Amino acid sequence: MKLIPKKAPHIRSDTNNKTVMGDAVVTLAALYFMAACYYGQRAIRLGLLSVAVCWCADAACVWLRGRRVSLRDFSPVVTGMIIPLMMPAGIPYHIVVVADLFAILIVKQPFGGIGNNLFNPAAGGIAFAISCWSAQMFSYPLPNPSLDIWGELGSGVTSSTSYTLYVGGVPMADFTAVLLGQRSGPMGTTCVLVILACLLYLIFRGTVRPQQPLLLLATVAALNFLFPRIAAGGLTSAFYEVLATPVLFCAAFMFSDPATSPSRNMGKAIYGVLGGIIFVLFSRFGGYEQTAVFAILLMNAFSSAVDQLAELYITKKRRMRYGRKTGIDLSGETGFGTDDGAAAPAAAAEAPQTGSPG
Repeated sequence: MKLIPKKAPHIRSDTNNKTVMGDAVVTLAALYFMAACYYGQRAIRLGLLSVAVCWCADAACVWLRGRRVSLRDFSPVVTGMIIPLMMPAGIPYHIVVVADLFAILIVKQPFGGIGNNLFNPAAGGIAFAISCWSAQMFSYPLPNPSLDIWGELGSGVTSSTSYTLYVGGVPMADFTAVLLGQRSGPMGTTCVLVILACLLYLIFRGTVRPQQPLLLLATVAALNFLFPRIAAGGLTSAFYEVLATPVLFCAAFMFSDPATSPSRNMGKAIYGVLGGIIFVLFSRFGGYEQTAVFAILLMNAFSSAVDQLAELYITKKRRMRYGRKTGIDLSGETGFGTDDGAAAPAAAAEAPQTGSPG
């Protein structure tokens, strides 16, 4: 048996965990700055609490398994930063804590920790919070820097653009309000310009491959353009569905999670298109106004299958190219999971040498 050493499943390039997670922390910090501008210190306190809970829970699990806690592991920090950004600024603190514990103790650590989780931990924690406290999760305060830091918000609460689309209405927020985040919604998903800048930064740094998020967004836009669910028309529907909902945030920070994504570029492209279709189906037929996290969890379950199909297709194409060069028919062999460089010469040695190749 020939053993080929490979990198950890969550590392797809020459970057390491510290670089990938560090880039995510930097971009998420920019979104917390915008959330603080819109909602004041309460947004920062929610983020700090969430990061502390996630890090402590992750460290406790690592210690219980008899391993050394690494201060360079920023994955629980990223999870802790994402969860409050997908919640309203007026969310009670105990809901954030429960979502954090579910993300780390149920979704991440039972599968082996960083790089081994089958599902995105942040998406799992948010989905659990939506299932248990849907009323609080979908009650959004209007942007107000003087929000009460500790108390629960009972006044000034309104619905989001996602709810307006969910019931078939046309959102009142104009183009400028959508781009600048001057509307109600999850506190980290409303400022479109900053999220787009963060996504471009992650792509430029190589932390995120462009196939997944861009094809996801393009598929969502195309399907809503062709089949709009509001009477304003396809172009308006595509604009609001992509930019005025958490879809853009999810595409940048959760759907593109390297640990739960295919490794092949072809697999990432297929994953992005299928994800866009699932996102649209969930938004049309789901039971909540925000269903992006549920679509992400479903796509995570198919990530390995998509990667295997892409690998099988690439292996078949390699064998076909080798067959055209040598005159040997290898199309009937699957060759999946084998070393093509070793299998092809072996097949050539066993084949009868009659005539010239090609």
